[in-house]
Amino acid sequence: MNDDDMKVKLSLRIFNNENKAFGPGIARLLQLIESEGSLHKASKTMNIAYSKAWKILKESEKALGFELVEGKRGGVDGGGSKLSKKGSEILDKYIKFSQRAEEEVEKIFTEFF
Repeated sequence: MNDDDMKVKLSLRIFNNENKAFGPGIARLLQLIESEGSLHKASKTMNIAYSKAWKILKESEKALGFELVEGKRGGVDGGGSKLSKKGSEILDKYIKFSQRAEEEVEKIFTEFF
């Protein structure tokens, strides 16, 4: 095994009272809801069932204690979803936290490998 071929990959998850509250999956889902404008389109982009995306979202909201997404029902113009203020804030914090943690872990990794 050549040390030059080895890499470190960090996957951070945030827990609240032992319940997984936030991680890379929900972060990706929220990013796609933000860009696509709907949970349905986001789930299609992620290649997961809408029901699974809904479950991921609701489990995260339950663990965090607040809504991540605001939606409107369909109609002539169709429905849609957007991030709540708190949803947008936690996504932003998680992305910044993950980037900084990855940078630090990479530094530590290079000390050993």
